[in-house]
Amino acid sequence: MSLVNPLLSPPAGAESAPATTPSSSNPGFSLPADAPRVLVVDDETSVRLGCVMALRSDGFLATGEGSSRAALERLTTRGERYDVLVIDYAMPELNGLELIAGLDPARRPPILLASAHADGAVACAALKLGVWDFQAKPLVPDELRRRVRRLLTRAHDSTAPNAWLARALGHCQRCAWSDALKELQAWPAQEQVEPATLVIGLVHQMADDAVNSDAAFKRARWQRGWEKAGGEIWPELARRLG
Repeated sequence: MSLVNPLLSPPAGAESAPATTPSSSNPGFSLPADAPRVLVVDDETSVRLGCVMALRSDGFLATGEGSSRAALERLTTRGERYDVLVIDYAMPELNGLELIAGLDPARRPPILLASAHADGAVACAALKLGVWDFQAKPLVPDELRRRVRRLLTRAHDSTAPNAWLARALGHCQRCAWSDALKELQAWPAQEQVEPATLVIGLVHQMADDAVNSDAAFKRARWQRGWEKAGGEIWPELARRLG
């Protein structure tokens, strides 16, 4: 089911979540003020409001913003703080990557980048900016909620002794490629999960190390020059990264 559904849209003025807000699935229940805060940035009103309602129904304090420039101002000049950002790629003022490039990777929250038309070049540019989580449009509510929850739990997961991948992706989010490689190289081979070699290749690529990235891609059965491929690479990359 797509979130582009006018029946899901809340009343006018309902985009900004107050400190406590009724759950759309249970109007008599108020979300706690310390519930995770999510900012959804999308210029399409029906998509944005649908995302906000879907996330609120799962216990998030979700807020919508239709202007990418206004979102950048909220996150920088006004200093608003969120636990996760959901950002559309194709927007008329600043596209999603231009918006993300205006944020400090060491301080910004995890980001889910969404697009209906993104190709390999867009995904590669996003990775270079430290965005390693993607979702193709049209957005499906259950998958949106799952991915936002995954971004929130990754930081918690990284405290576990064997959470090599979560820690490596945390370094990638900050564009700290050498730290990510150190984490991945310390990961015992017998404990590695399926995307380990792919992540190693991608980190080498982001660090402009073509020789090691190509070798890792070969082991991961990932095509060289993938960033020149079409949009089909987007969901496959998201699937592999979990």
